[in-house]
Amino acid sequence: MSIVAEFAASLHEEFPAKSETPIPALYRGRLEKIRDVQVVIFDVYGTLINYWDDSFSDADKKKESLLSAFLKTADRFGFTKTLAIIDSEKPVQETLYDFYHGLIVMKHEQSIGEGKSFPEVKIEEVWDIILSILIRNGYELAVNQVGETRSEFARVIAYFYNFHSLKRGFFTHVVPALKALKAQNIKLGILSNAQFYTPIDLTLFLRDQDEELVDFLELFESDLLFFSYENGVAKPNRMLYEKLFDALYELNVLPSEALFVGNDLAADIKAASEIGMKTALFAGNRGSTFMHDLENKVFPDIVFTSYEELNSKVTFYSDLNA
Repeated sequence: MSIVAEFAASLHEEFPAKSETPIPALYRGRLEKIRDVQVVIFDVYGTLINYWDDSFSDADKKKESLLSAFLKTADRFGFTKTLAIIDSEKPVQETLYDFYHGLIVMKHEQSIGEGKSFPEVKIEEVWDIILSILIRNGYELAVNQVGETRSEFARVIAYFYNFHSLKRGFFTHVVPALKALKAQNIKLGILSNAQFYTPIDLTLFLRDQDEELVDFLELFESDLLFFSYENGVAKPNRMLYEKLFDALYELNVLPSEALFVGNDLAADIKAASEIGMKTALFAGNRGSTFMHDLENKVFPDIVFTSYEELNSKVTFYSDLNA
């Protein structure tokens, strides 16, 4: 197990994910059941991981929440004194907030200038640049470093900040639903905006629901994984869906025999349907069910609000065999 995975597991144990039943969104699909499904591809955030906090709906409250996470990060890794030296007139969490978001904007602008739409960054690279700034201003890396290398330390910091900036949750009954799909000989995959820590969190959350699971790859096919940070672009950039299309072709699966499950009408449902896939909107949390003014314009094939419903709505079999 890597240093980052060990660090993540210890945090996960210290601050267990909260189990709750969020208020679902109301939307309608075109069908009650989908047949002839050979592959199901899942989004992660808002679809499997319940990251949403109601404060995110208000810009000021969201910033306040993020500032709290930045302060915890500064305190945990000894940034506070150096950040105060860099800018003595601002709270240290605001200085760290400005560095973080400013660097992301700069990297996005650079990628857009290179012709990439919906660019994605590797978040550990952002934290590595922040470490460089801190070191130039007197931060003692050797005293505070976690892990054997600076790049490993940047990943630890990135994980810690993400851990405290989002709500920690996983939708209920996910593992039984995934296992039931696999029992029908349906292959499972992921296409999601993500970072290096996404597979780590998926494994931890899945273990919470089934302690016999060791790794998320026990449920998902390695050749059906498409994470934004590995490709430099985020959904709904068409490149991710074209890579998925190619992977389905290698498996001799038509797009019409594949189902995309997501919580976003634009980035998930519309984008997947444009390459010919069947679609399912997960509307389990109304806060993170994103419509983008596409209500009554884009309709998924099915809608579900609990993973207990999914397997009654999706089958590998045709009408003749169901």
